[in-house]
Amino acid sequence: MKKIGLFILLLGSHFVFAQTIHTGLANNKSVVSTENINVETPAEFPGGMNAFRKYIFNEINIEKIKSSGVFTSVTKFVVGTDGNIESVSAKGDNKDMNQEMERVIKSIKIKWKPAQSNGRPVKYWVTLPTTINL
Repeated sequence: MKKIGLFILLLGSHFVFAQTIHTGLANNKSVVSTENINVETPAEFPGGMNAFRKYIFNEINIEKIKSSGVFTSVTKFVVGTDGNIESVSAKGDNKDMNQEMERVIKSIKIKWKPAQSNGRPVKYWVTLPTTINL
């Protein structure tokens, strides 16, 4: 129970958000920039960040992480203009934890409220650092 409590505490304190920018070029291709800029409204999980934390807590299977110790994984994903999750990747010091974080994020079928810039929905990068002590 202590491990689960620590996981929730660490998960809840490590949210970072960033937006992608699509710039139209003469040949109608787009360039994606990971430059952080201000948006009017960031992407939001229905029910807010507490609901997002609760969802992850309910979905993560720590038994799939076969090692013991303190592990950190940084999961990045895009909330698309339609509210769906795209481009999920996780990097960290434990392969099992990275795979489990990717699985959990990819399993989210609930649509997010997309970020808004100039009154229009925009793609929005979410970076989720997570630390688990097993």
